[in-house]
Amino acid sequence: MFSFDNYLFSLLVVLVPVFVYFAYLYKRDFFKEQSVVFGLLCCLAIIMSMSYPLELETGYIFDLRTIPWLLAFFYGGLKMGMAATAVLIIYRLFIGLDEGFFIVLVSYMLGSAAIIFFLNRFKEAMLKERIKISVCLTLLNNVLILTGIYFFMERDVLPGFFAYFMLSHLVTIILVVFIIETLKEKEQNKIALQQTERVRLIGEMAASVAHEIRNPLTVVKGFVHILKNEENLTDKQKSSLKLMDSELERAEKIITDYLSLAKSEKKNDTEIDVREIIKNTADVVEPYALMNGTTITNCIDSPYYVRGNASDLGQVFLNLFKNGIEAIDGKGEIAINAVKNGDLVDITICDTGRGMSEEEIKRLGTPFYTTKDQGTGMGTMLCYKIIDNLNGQIKVKSTRGEGTAFTISLPLCKKQK
Repeated sequence: MFSFDNYLFSLLVVLVPVFVYFAYLYKRDFFKEQSVVFGLLCCLAIIMSMSYPLELETGYIFDLRTIPWLLAFFYGGLKMGMAATAVLIIYRLFIGLDEGFFIVLVSYMLGSAAIIFFLNRFKEAMLKERIKISVCLTLLNNVLILTGIYFFMERDVLPGFFAYFMLSHLVTIILVVFIIETLKEKEQNKIALQQTERVRLIGEMAASVAHEIRNPLTVVKGFVHILKNEENLTDKQKSSLKLMDSELERAEKIITDYLSLAKSEKKNDTEIDVREIIKNTADVVEPYALMNGTTITNCIDSPYYVRGNASDLGQVFLNLFKNGIEAIDGKGEIAINAVKNGDLVDITICDTGRGMSEEEIKRLGTPFYTTKDQGTGMGTMLCYKIIDNLNGQIKVKSTRGEGTAFTISLPLCKKQK
């Protein structure tokens, strides 16, 4: 008998592992391999779905194993998706070697090939596009399974079974993907809020102490310059004064960065062209890049207008370009691109440097954290604050030994949306 309660039970079997992961395990430091944890939970959901199927009518068995199988690919990655496929097929063989097993084998192998083809597109897509891809792949897998049932098992299939089977899968995949994306967005907003709070606290501290520190530094720096002009200095004394001057300039730069963080006002009163700012900044930093064996490739060929302060945004790109150059050992390249993404423009700055670990990426933008020997971390923190003031977002992807990609998303002006 077709029953809504039957569907709720199958839905619960799928949702419990998903909720457990995204409510308690997602982005937790005690799990280094997040994708493996999620993939294993999906495998568990597959086994539970197949172990407790629902009999809609006599001889008509039903479960939602396809949903956790798809999720293993989408959110666990290719390896965990293939692992989930293997678990599904092996467990089906354990249940029985019959026509149904061969239908499952062919359907899920063909389905896996289709998922692999769309996997990168899914990872780069926004919520609506992800739901569309999920629905299409679920529909494809269901058609393969139902076609096999119709032609190789029994042609006299209850028509309502086809409809119930198809509708329940489509509703479930839409619901589950929406829930997962909502939980992920909630966690990301929580992290962004923590980051904003850290920047605010540093700004308040900067406002209270930076001016008081800068004044005595200015006096000391003036006396150092006077002493450097003395004629009876030894070489060692000259070297010491030069080092003192260098360190004073470094301290002054740190204070300047602090004061920049202390400025809380938003200056989003001018329409500026991102392409023009990036071109000017790349021209400024190009001699430094060539000196370090790095080429800058600007692939932006269209104007993108945002509201903000040209000087501040230029400072962001300047910091990211310099960080990319200094992360490259020997010859390398920095590639810059921009694409329109709905009401946003996504500006991507990729370098072929040494890359960063997941832990290093998490700590980017925090006070005094830097991956450079002579860095202070304030430049990157300033970048995060400026982009946050522009209602934008910075995302970082990096692989050890391969390079890093910074993606800055900024709201476009109304005339370009």
